[in-house]
Amino acid sequence: MKDIFLVDADDTVLDFHGASSLALRFAFKRSDLPWKEEYAAAFKVCNDGLWESLERKELTRKQLIERRFPLFLSQLGFVQADGAAFNGYYLKFLSENPIFVDGAEAFLKKLGEMGRVYIVTNGTAWIQRSRFERARLWERIEDAFISDLVGADKPSRFYTDHVLSHIPDFRKDRAVWIGDSLSADIKAANDAAIESIWFNRGNKPLTGKAKPDHIAMSFAEILDILQSLNGK
Repeated sequence: MKDIFLVDADDTVLDFHGASSLALRFAFKRSDLPWKEEYAAAFKVCNDGLWESLERKELTRKQLIERRFPLFLSQLGFVQADGAAFNGYYLKFLSENPIFVDGAEAFLKKLGEMGRVYIVTNGTAWIQRSRFERARLWERIEDAFISDLVGADKPSRFYTDHVLSHIPDFRKDRAVWIGDSLSADIKAANDAAIESIWFNRGNKPLTGKAKPDHIAMSFAEILDILQSLNGK
């Protein structure tokens, strides 16, 4: 029986990149900088690369936040822009305007009917808490484990051990880890010997050392896998 669900937040149930694109537009406007549509894709590459470096412990969260927008804006040629002010505009908008991935609310409701749902997320505490509150995510889950509060990021064993030790009556054989990131979610699940489902909405190639037990391209496919695991 699988009835303990460890579910990633960003780009699994919450549309981080959609919300980030809107936050970028807002920050460009507040900074009196011209906006181009291609900037959203450029920021995704820059931001994802920095978060992957954080997961590999090549930089700290503080360094990521401090370097992100000065680096991104300089890549675009805005070398005189105030990266710190831009960061403030971006984070304020991001924290106040969460967006669900299409179908995620119904998916979480169904998961809740099947067992207990816990959010496992990397991120800054005040931003994630604000987003979860505004999305009313707390009404759909048992608890959320935010890396900034844990003191370590996925996929570190410190983070995972903290999560597992704070879930009442946790049993690995009853748990499934669901997330979109091979390097964070699936790697963490592999290291802890927890069955995993890689949520691959974008049909991305399977690369790296992390090996998902199952791959799903939609919420419906995730639910079908869980039904199969539970013999239904």
